[in-house]
Amino acid sequence: MELHFIALTPLFIEYCENVIFGEEIEDLRYYCFHFYNDNYLSHLYQKLSYRIERLYKEVDSKQYPNLSNAFANLLIYLKEPITRENDLEYKAENFVYWRNQILQDPALARNGSFRKYLVAL
Repeated sequence: MELHFIALTPLFIEYCENVIFGEEIEDLRYYCFHFYNDNYLSHLYQKLSYRIERLYKEVDSKQYPNLSNAFANLLIYLKEPITRENDLEYKAENFVYWRNQILQDPALARNGSFRKYLVAL
């Protein structure tokens, strides 16, 4: 499954795996926002989200409560950009995060999908 979603970056996939194994990854929410709002990668991001949701529904929560909780936690991260799509404060917070990342790594500024964070809301 990881190769199918490799365009979402190995770091993002690693963050998702870490959440499944019980870690909280604060930066994951910013990646979720970026991928959900990216013209090119949004469809892959949504496909991953649907696949995790399907896995979550297939897990017997009584027999495997930890796995069920892990998928639920990951889904919270993955669904946040969808549920907060019209939240201007949420968008502004994400733009500030990515703008700071671009200032630290100028290579991101050359990537067309990150240029939008350089403009003010």
